[in-house]
Amino acid sequence: MENFRLYKKLITLPLFVGMSKEELKGIVTQTKFDFLKAESGHIIVREDEKSGQLLLLVSGEIELSSHADDKGYVVYEYLKAPCTLQPERTFGLTQRYSSTVTAMTMCNLICINKNEILRLTDVSLIFRLNLLNTISTALQKQKRPIWASVPQNPEQRIVRFFLSHCVHPAGHKIFKIKMERLAEELNDSRLHISETLNAMATRGLIELSRGKINIPSIERLTGIDIS
Repeated sequence: MENFRLYKKLITLPLFVGMSKEELKGIVTQTKFDFLKAESGHIIVREDEKSGQLLLLVSGEIELSSHADDKGYVVYEYLKAPCTLQPERTFGLTQRYSSTVTAMTMCNLICINKNEILRLTDVSLIFRLNLLNTISTALQKQKRPIWASVPQNPEQRIVRFFLSHCVHPAGHKIFKIKMERLAEELNDSRLHISETLNAMATRGLIELSRGKINIPSIERLTGIDIS
């Protein structure tokens, strides 16, 4: 029964998509999985904490908080299961989480340590390809904005700033940033940025309060041409 429940969870996760029932059953019985329950408000991982494992969110909702290097502003993102938490941080030069992950509801996670990951990539071609695709996609999303043309108006630049600081380009986001800092980041005047943000708020794209920009659905901003 326990193996069946684990099987039902794994088939919802991108890393196991495409596997036959027999292969997935074999993985369930032969792989060492660790399980984590996190209550609402519990910090699952902290920014700069060592990674070296795969954390798979199978149920619940989480908050990702990411700070500027000088702590001058912070971005909050809200994600729902299923998802994999920063798989690109499992290997390579920087094996530390770049965001703090907090449970917003009761969350269930599956943890796979590095030894088990390496074993799975050796015995399962599909797992290996899925892992490579996941990591490659994350890295390509980070690199693409560098080569995009510079937006020509302040609204486009603001949207570019929002999107370039998000891990996932969808869902609810909150930017805690002062108007002066945002203007500095965009090389524009505070007045100009303030006028543009207020115009966006009037159209219902964002909600403004002191030192805080609430974006209920960042997908609505992607309809604005930022290229």
